[in-house]
Amino acid sequence: MSIMKSTNKKELLLECALTLFSEKGYESAGINEIVQMAGVTKPTLYYFFQSKEGIFGEILKTHYGRFNSMLVKELACFRGTQPCESSIFCELLQIANVYFCFAREFTKFYMLILSLAYAPPTALVTSMIKPYNISQYEIIKSYFEEVAEVYVQLKGRELVCAYHFVAMINANIGFWNHGYAKIDEQQAKYVVNQFMHGVFSKR
Repeated sequence: MSIMKSTNKKELLLECALTLFSEKGYESAGINEIVQMAGVTKPTLYYFFQSKEGIFGEILKTHYGRFNSMLVKELACFRGTQPCESSIFCELLQIANVYFCFAREFTKFYMLILSLAYAPPTALVTSMIKPYNISQYEIIKSYFEEVAEVYVQLKGRELVCAYHFVAMINANIGFWNHGYAKIDEQQAKYVVNQFMHGVFSKR
């Protein structure tokens, strides 16, 4: 019973911290607010996470771990296939839908991460997020490396393609969060069409 109570308190602290970080920003949300919302004491938070940085790190580990695993699993489905424009469209569509589905299900986390994308390079949160972002872009880059084996014009541009594709997806998610766009199948198709037009254009 005591383990279950501890587990519940830990999960509650994570959820409350994520809520406050997403609503107020990481810097503005304090430990006092987190423990007050969770209905626990400061020593309880320190027992599980040691600090505000510790609880933020656990949030990153949990959510990024889940999301990057989803991307790896999705890309594994494409291995061994011969890329052509129609198959690339379908594959990029599936990748875009992974992003959209994750953003819908874990909106607080996703919007928190987007809000921190423009944090100063020297900020603590930037250094904490950076390894996860690098891992994510490497996953997408690995896909474009396979495409570049057939479409040689992409050779040397695989990482740039990953950056641009994810940036287009994130822009749509940001617009969706403010009520300006949808993140559904139709919008995913639009994003992929626009991206492919730029990448595979002869001009």
